[in-house]
Amino acid sequence: MKKALVVILIAALSLSMLAFLAGCGGEKNKDEAKQLMGKGDDYMEAVETGWTGLEEKQAAFVAKAMQGDMSAFTGAAGEATMKEFQDSFAEIDKDLKAANDEYNAIMNLEGVQDYKDYASKTTEAIAVLQKQLQAAEKLLTDLSTTLANTSPDQLNQVLMSLAGSESLQALTDLGEQADALIKDANQIKQEKKLDL
Repeated sequence: MKKALVVILIAALSLSMLAFLAGCGGEKNKDEAKQLMGKGDDYMEAVETGWTGLEEKQAAFVAKAMQGDMSAFTGAAGEATMKEFQDSFAEIDKDLKAANDEYNAIMNLEGVQDYKDYASKTTEAIAVLQKQLQAAEKLLTDLSTTLANTSPDQLNQVLMSLAGSESLQALTDLGEQADALIKDANQIKQEKKLDL
């Protein structure tokens, strides 16, 4: 009887020790997940700032075209304009990849399912944003080439055809899809209180 009691006590202590260790590991992973999430979110904020700057540049670009100022699309000025856009695209792409790396690191942790759910949804959004970025870059390159070869009297026709183009609609659709995924991710973060 005594021997059975000792075995039961050892088993009970072993189980409680395993539970303690599992708890410590989970908490450690939670802290790591939270840090990774914070870094990923910082990169995503940089992406948002980059997109805003890009939209402002695009608006200025189109405004010049509408005023008939074609100097921004040809020669050295055109090359400088495109270089500025390409630099912006590259910076956004770099931040998207860095954010993706942080969220994927969360996916490799044990436990922390709530953080994984958030990271998974955000990486879905990043994949869509990367497609949108590529589409925006192609559209801008095509537009720049078209505008450089457009006479002022053809300008309105070119801009109107762009406004109704499939390329622009695809760009808009990708943006809406990414926004919806980011909204879902933020809802997970809020409901699970991941940033507390």
